[in-house]
Amino acid sequence: MPAMDYARVADLYDLYATWEGDIPFFLEQAKGRQNVLELMSGTGRLSVPLVEAGVQLTCLDSSPAMLSILRRKLREKGLTAQIVEADVTSFDMPGRFDLIVIPFHSFSEILEPESQRRALVTIRKHLSADGRFVCTLQSPSPRLVMADGMVHVRGRFRLPRGEGTLILSTVEIYDDRARLVRGTQFYEILESGGALREKRQMDVAFYVHTKASMENLLGEAGYRVLGFFGDYNGAEFQGDRSPFMIWVTT
Repeated sequence: MPAMDYARVADLYDLYATWEGDIPFFLEQAKGRQNVLELMSGTGRLSVPLVEAGVQLTCLDSSPAMLSILRRKLREKGLTAQIVEADVTSFDMPGRFDLIVIPFHSFSEILEPESQRRALVTIRKHLSADGRFVCTLQSPSPRLVMADGMVHVRGRFRLPRGEGTLILSTVEIYDDRARLVRGTQFYEILESGGALREKRQMDVAFYVHTKASMENLLGEAGYRVLGFFGDYNGAEFQGDRSPFMIWVTT
């Protein structure tokens, strides 16, 4: 069962998930790779730039609503990619991949440690002999800054064609024993004049990995770490000061 029901907000997702800071990193990782698998691809925030760059890409996600939007975006741009609806913890596909990636810190949406282990074992089975697996996560400290039980406005985003504004807010709290952030995202859609048109909400949950816990999981699943970075420019990881934890493994 996915941690979050993206069908509730799939049509809004691309309005607020607009960050592009990791795209050059993944384009570089994909250079020279003949067969790439993007897991938990969603609506294609990364998929579309990869395909536009000529990458032979397979996109896997468990959300039919998110994949429907990805298919439309590819069709409108005249692009093609193989799209698979499946669970990242138990998928089974023919062939092997030169590169497998989980972008945008999505591995944290796998909440149970046993499911995390199962996902890593499944991914490794789909790697070619010299293939690489890249997994990205937020560092614990920045991830927990707003997990304080208070409502935080995450942003205001313009709707297409000037039809209004989306206001995204969240309230989250951290369970240290379970290492889980749980909360709710609130979506308020305003008319161009400011009147409230619609309200939605989606429950959210994330597992908070540390450098040590993730390295243990990777080691248990048989991975060898080739590189570990604190940001998408390849900077050395600096504990609580680094925004991300990025593993390049084989």
